[in-house]
Amino acid sequence: ILGSDAMPAGGVACQAPNVSYAANSFFRAYNLDDFGITEDFGITSVEYGQGSANEGKVITCNIYTASSDDLSTAILTFVATADHVSAEADNWSLISVGLTANIPAGSTIAFEVFAADDPDDGDPGTPVDSFFPGFNDAGENDDSYLLAADCGATAPTTLTSIGFPDNQYVMNVVGDVLSVEEFSLDNSISIFPNPTSDIITLDVSNRITVNSIELYNIVGKQVIKTSNVSTLDLSQLSAGVYMLRVNTDSGILTKKIIRN
Repeated sequence: ILGSDAMPAGGVACQAPNVSYAANSFFRAYNLDDFGITEDFGITSVEYGQGSANEGKVITCNIYTASSDDLSTAILTFVATADHVSAEADNWSLISVGLTANIPAGSTIAFEVFAADDPDDGDPGTPVDSFFPGFNDAGENDDSYLLAADCGATAPTTLTSIGFPDNQYVMNVVGDVLSVEEFSLDNSISIFPNPTSDIITLDVSNRITVNSIELYNIVGKQVIKTSNVSTLDLSQLSAGVYMLRVNTDSGILTKKIIRN
């Protein structure tokens, strides 16, 4: 677990009291190196503290990689997302949301908990649909950030800088270090259909870059060379056995291909 699992309390969010709830994004960064993680990291779920939330309030959890730990200026690259429907019975508790993503070694993860706005509908009998994050004072691995344009926080802003140093959001990223086997080239490139009568497709993991693809016949003569990394057309070749060579930035993968 990257973070803390202590019991949360209700935290700060952007809201016009008793009128409307603004869109709020709650952030934290996790530098894998800071946790002693030197291999690729597989996220299996995320956790956040629910201080309070209206029944049915949808919370969106987003995972990004960040160009630095300073989320106020970092460039965020979207990786994965998952939604959770809030229940009032879960107030003051830790919420776990299933979310899977593979994060390359050396990365900084940015975890966002997003709660959409709920403008005033003019009906005094309709409650404001809101969410307030759980926090504690047990310490945090990195700053807590708030993004709420309606309250002037137009970029992720540390809570300390806006006067709430005690609001240390409870936000965790859960997962495991991925083994070398899980990140082998054989598991990172799928080639199908095989056997084939014409087109083969290459499904390549975003963790690697393919530089070129070569196809050789049974006597070792190169019959195809291309930089197209998604498909290969074998329709003009004779039936038989061929060897496919995929040159990547992580090594070379060789596969036997059967042309029907």
